[in-house]
Amino acid sequence: MSPHRLPPAPGERIDRTRTLAFTLDGTPLEGLGGDTVGSAMAAAGITITGRSFKYHRPRGLMCAAGACANCLVTVDGVPNVRACTAPLRAGMRVRRQNAWPSAERDAGAVFDRLSFAMPAGFYYKVGQHPRFLWPLAEPLVRRVAGLGPPPSAPALDAEKVHLHPDVLVVGGGPAGLAAAAEAARAGARTMLVEQAADLGDGLAGGGAEVEDLAREAVAARAEILTSTAVFGAFEGPLLAAAGPGRLLGIRSAQTVFATGAIEQPAVFPNNDLPGVMLCGAVGRLLRHRVLPGRRAVVWTSDARGYAAAAALLEAGAAVTVVDGRPVVLGPEAEAARAAGARLVAGATVRRAIGRRRVEAVEVGTGGGAPPQRLACDLLVIAGFRMPSTSLLAQAGARLRHDPGAGWFLAAELPPGMHQAGDVTGLRTLEAAVAQGRLAGLAAAAAALVDAGSGDASRRAELEAAASGRPLSSPPPPPLGAGEGKQFACLCMDVTDKEMRQAIAEGFDSIELLKRYTTLSMGPCQSKACMWSSIRLCALMTGRTEAQTGTPTARPPWSPVPLGILAAGRPHPRKETALHDRHADAGAEFMWAGDWRRPHHYAAPADECAAVHERVAVIDVSTLGKLRVRGRQAVELLERLYPNRFGDMRVGQIRYGLMLKDDGVILDDGTVCRLGEDEFFVTTTSGGTEAIEQWMEWWLADWNLDVRVLNVSAAYAAINIAGPRSRSLMERICDLDVSARGLPYLRTARGRVAGVESLILRIGFVGELGYEIHIPSACAEHLWDRVMEAGADLGIVPFGVEAQRILRLEKQHILVGQDTDALSDPYGAAMTWIVKLDKPDFLGRRMLLELAERGPQERLVGFVVEDSGTVPPEGAAVVEGERPVGRVTSSRYSAVAGAAIGLAWVPVASAEEGRVLELGFDGRRARARVALRPFVDPEGARVRS
Repeated sequence: MSPHRLPPAPGERIDRTRTLAFTLDGTPLEGLGGDTVGSAMAAAGITITGRSFKYHRPRGLMCAAGACANCLVTVDGVPNVRACTAPLRAGMRVRRQNAWPSAERDAGAVFDRLSFAMPAGFYYKVGQHPRFLWPLAEPLVRRVAGLGPPPSAPALDAEKVHLHPDVLVVGGGPAGLAAAAEAARAGARTMLVEQAADLGDGLAGGGAEVEDLAREAVAARAEILTSTAVFGAFEGPLLAAAGPGRLLGIRSAQTVFATGAIEQPAVFPNNDLPGVMLCGAVGRLLRHRVLPGRRAVVWTSDARGYAAAAALLEAGAAVTVVDGRPVVLGPEAEAARAAGARLVAGATVRRAIGRRRVEAVEVGTGGGAPPQRLACDLLVIAGFRMPSTSLLAQAGARLRHDPGAGWFLAAELPPGMHQAGDVTGLRTLEAAVAQGRLAGLAAAAAALVDAGSGDASRRAELEAAASGRPLSSPPPPPLGAGEGKQFACLCMDVTDKEMRQAIAEGFDSIELLKRYTTLSMGPCQSKACMWSSIRLCALMTGRTEAQTGTPTARPPWSPVPLGILAAGRPHPRKETALHDRHADAGAEFMWAGDWRRPHHYAAPADECAAVHERVAVIDVSTLGKLRVRGRQAVELLERLYPNRFGDMRVGQIRYGLMLKDDGVILDDGTVCRLGEDEFFVTTTSGGTEAIEQWMEWWLADWNLDVRVLNVSAAYAAINIAGPRSRSLMERICDLDVSARGLPYLRTARGRVAGVESLILRIGFVGELGYEIHIPSACAEHLWDRVMEAGADLGIVPFGVEAQRILRLEKQHILVGQDTDALSDPYGAAMTWIVKLDKPDFLGRRMLLELAERGPQERLVGFVVEDSGTVPPEGAAVVEGERPVGRVTSSRYSAVAGAAIGLAWVPVASAEEGRVLELGFDGRRARARVALRPFVDPEGARVRS
């Protein structure tokens, strides 16, 4: 067993029956089950966990809670893993970062001696003069910048999950567990989210209290998520959290922030040496039965330091307690003396001494007395804690400086927000638990109508127990004394001298100081440096801490892998009312936005042939369907579209192209006039919600007497197309569907298969066709009747792929595929739809300018001359070696006998028969421009 591994003890977090082999920088090591990577390294005697960002100084475990950047390592190719919190696994390959050739002997340590050449803001200053030196310096700067190598493994396959509890509790300490238990007991659906793998891990000792509270919360049916970090608060309110393989978006009716307090390092010379640890880190290592040092100095001013001293004494270390209070009384001090600790009262640590690890500390007692030198291999900093208010601030809480707590506390909370525990100031465990229960009770009462406000006597009891004043603990002096760098920000290697220089240059506000020096902008995101940074800024500017303030809190508060942030958008998997019929017919499905639509049933070419030669049917229920009604409905449509609708007769259909106010194509569809003040508007499948919101937004702005109703889900729709479609309709419809009775671009209401329907005579696929809209509940009945009635006519269903081929043959555009964020009607060859003689419509002003100067590029059809070649969508249109355009759609058309498509080309190339050269996959293909539809250019079939 390693000499640093302690004998078994009750409550240890390791499994001595499991030995886990791993490698560190290629060297085989062993740990035990339950170890973290950091505790296994410490047990093996590894004190240097890595090198610092800028000066490459040796760094070791400091917080062991993931709140600092001292122990960032690369694990199995994944960089910037916090060794102190990463569970050890067998076979792990761990490498220390930011060092060459090794962390023990790092050549980059020369930067520590060259620190005079890297003052505050040096990255803005170096390489400017003489200019010719910058190309020589840039490769070196890029080589040494950053932390860790790029990951070699593919991004995580994470999922995105949305949760909606009644009460969300952030933090799994005593206050959070008490709040969750109380809220769940009151009947609220309660969720608790904790960043650490274990509840109560932020406490120095965990303790039976945490275990009891956890059991109480579980018994009350609170849902508890560990290893899940809330990293940001956004509008909504929406709290974003990252868990194992999941990105969580949590919207709760009420939220309790029990985020606790974060231990803070002090600022003194060499305060970054390995062996300088916070009190909580010592407790965590001891629970993993690792002795962090044999000769310890504990610098404290409250009971936490004495608890750490007692634990170290019990583990066999020699301990000296340095207490900042001039008079030390109480049972903790007496117990420490009785256990063999040496006590130095009224003293502070002036500096740490050592090269690769702390070897001694210099302690000053004031009053002109010479400093004492205390030999040690461990310096424990205890008692200095900063309430973790960042998430509260992100959620909209107003922070104010509280002299009693020595920090900024949330004084004003937004509606639906509560706080409890150490985040409200340093309090006793009993007060934190009572405050947590009170917050949980209040949150449940606010979230549930029938929860009431709880028993009045119980609330009064909890309020009394939670009203204790913050514990007074005088902070350490803002600076130490003696030789050595004093780091205010350990992540970014920012020293007190750099802060002083930046302030002298005029960057004297905390926001400017942060950006100029990169203070608190590193991996810890101010967790380990904000307290000292604000105190030093106040000292150097002559302001109070309240006047200095805090920088704006921004996410992410906790580090999040980019793979988690890139979690796939959850598909709601919208299905039409006919989905089961398509599945029964053997359809191969595809995603079309949020919809699952049939891609094909048989070969797409055969489906196209059925449309051209016989009759076929397609499910178009995914179209957006809006009813627009009101005495000013015509005025609304005239303003929204560039073409006219006021001159439409009842029963007439007109194609509509909707534009944004900058003239860019937004959506397209049909507009049917059902009455003098009522219209039926269809939109693209993916644009339904956006167009509804667009209409509502402009309605509110223009204050028109119109109502817009989205009936997309209420109505299903099918399109029957082909030269035999009229014969089929005559069998199932009670209307006259002849060319005279229902001509092209007309609509009628009648019964189809016995169901009241709205029939549209339109033809997106270029053949005689009827689009039938019916209530969704009747969709399967209509589909079955159509298939039965058309059996002897050779009817088949066709899918999206065939539809895309057919629409390309007619050169019908797909908005969003053949258009982009800059496409206008003139470029899209749809000048005919723009009526500039209208007094006003969205985009008119921009279209007037476009009409005057003309488009720069045009959307044209093309036919590929090279037999058997189908250029991919996105292929380049090239002139020589220069791309000048792009292919937006392409398919092989059996009717055209060649590959056809649409492409954006320079206006000069938009001539009938003009030869284009297409480049893709290292190949070239010739095509010629076709400005007319490839099939039935006169439109005789669709009008038949």
